[in-house]
Amino acid sequence: MTVDSDVAPGETRTAAPRRRRLLVAAGTAVLVAVVVLVWLLSTRGDDDGDGAASAADPSAVPTSAAPEETIAPLPPTPTPSGPTEDADELPPSLPEVPLDAPAAVGNGIVATIASIEAIEGTAVGPGNIAGPALRITVRIANGTDEAVSLDGVAVNLSYGPDRTPASPLDDPSRSSFAGMVEPGASGEGVYVFTVPADVRDLVTVEVGYQAGAPLLLFTGPVG
Repeated sequence: MTVDSDVAPGETRTAAPRRRRLLVAAGTAVLVAVVVLVWLLSTRGDDDGDGAASAADPSAVPTSAAPEETIAPLPPTPTPSGPTEDADELPPSLPEVPLDAPAAVGNGIVATIASIEAIEGTAVGPGNIAGPALRITVRIANGTDEAVSLDGVAVNLSYGPDRTPASPLDDPSRSSFAGMVEPGASGEGVYVFTVPADVRDLVTVEVGYQAGAPLLLFTGPVG
């Protein structure tokens, strides 16, 4: 009787094929494990290479682009729609009148110099110097149909033919215009200016009852 060489002593022919199948399965499993291991190693090597390349070359590291800043254009310069005269330019002056005469603006407002007194001014506050002065009382009559504010009244004084400005003095008797004057009524303001006694042959009092209004001029000698 012929004995199969693949069959181990004591084994039957039925057990031999089963053994071969087990061996083949085991070999296949080992081969698959080896392939997987080789693939993992190769993948890890690629990752390490990429990381090294990135560390060696900073420019290789992808960076996100900085957002562009959008600057809105400046709006166009508006075209002036109002008066374009120099804001520092003084309003026009009306013809001069004597110190004892009324001066009319032309809209119902009339100003007069109620009194001019020579006093020895008292210095009150910084920058004030006591000495010879003129105290001027100005009266403004409202001949319009509406109440007029006197808060913006400006009174100045100059002396000599060159109209040298006199320094205002914050004397205790000084009382500026303020408040409203009703139609048909009048208001008064008292102003004190330092004026040497030897330059009073010609003085000019300037009155502006509101901003932009024509200036009223009173001129003449003060005894």
